[in-house]
Amino acid sequence: MPASRQPLAPAAPRVPLADPSAATRPVSWEDFGLGGEFDQVLLTGAPEVDDLSDVSFRECTLQQARLDGVDLSRIRVEACTLASVDAAELRATRSHWRHTVIRHLRVGAADLVDSKLQAVAVSGARLGRVDLRRSIVTDVLLEDAVIEELDLEEAKVTRLALKEVRIGRLLLGGSVLKDVDLRGAQLSSVGPVQGLRGATISDWQLQALAPALARELGLRVLGED
Repeated sequence: MPASRQPLAPAAPRVPLADPSAATRPVSWEDFGLGGEFDQVLLTGAPEVDDLSDVSFRECTLQQARLDGVDLSRIRVEACTLASVDAAELRATRSHWRHTVIRHLRVGAADLVDSKLQAVAVSGARLGRVDLRRSIVTDVLLEDAVIEELDLEEAKVTRLALKEVRIGRLLLGGSVLKDVDLRGAQLSSVGPVQGLRGATISDWQLQALAPALARELGLRVLGED
C-alpha cells in the first residue's frame, strides 16, 4: 500500500525580516503637516493632542510612545517600526497597518474593529483584550506574546502564525481562517471550536480541546465498562 501523505504545513506569513524604518529625526506629535501625514520621522512620548484620527504614518519610528486614550481611528501605518509602545486603551478602529514591525507592546485594551493588518510582525507583546472583529488580517506573525482575550469574530484571517504565545480566550464566531498556524500557542479557551476550521493545531492541542469539542457536538464521553 502507498504511504499516506503527510498534510501540508500552512503557508508562512510574509512579514518584514528587519525594521522597515530607522527614522531618527524627532518631531512633535502636532507636526503632522499638510494632509495629516508623518513621513520618515521619530515620534516619542505622549502626544500633545488627543485626536490623531485619519493621520498617516509612513516610514516612521514610534519609540517609547504612550498612546493611552488618543483617538487613532482610521489611521494608516505603513513601513513603520514601533518599539516600546504602551497604552491602557488603544483606540484604533478602522485602522490600516501594513509592512510594519512592532516590538515590546503593552496595551490593556486594543479596539481594532474593522481594521486591516497586512505584513505585520509583533513580538514581545503583553496585551489584555484585543478586538479585531470584522477585520482583515493577512500575513501576520505574533511571537513571544501574552493575550488575555483575542476576538477574531467575523474576521477574515489568512497566513497568521503564533509562536510562543499564550491566549486566555480566543473568540472565533463567524471567522474565516486560511493558513492559520496555532501550533505555537497555548490556548486556554476557544469558542466556538468549529471556528477553528481552516487552522492548523498540534496533536496535544487537539487533546486539550477534546472536552470543548465534545460539549459543542453534544457528545457523551464515558469510560469503558
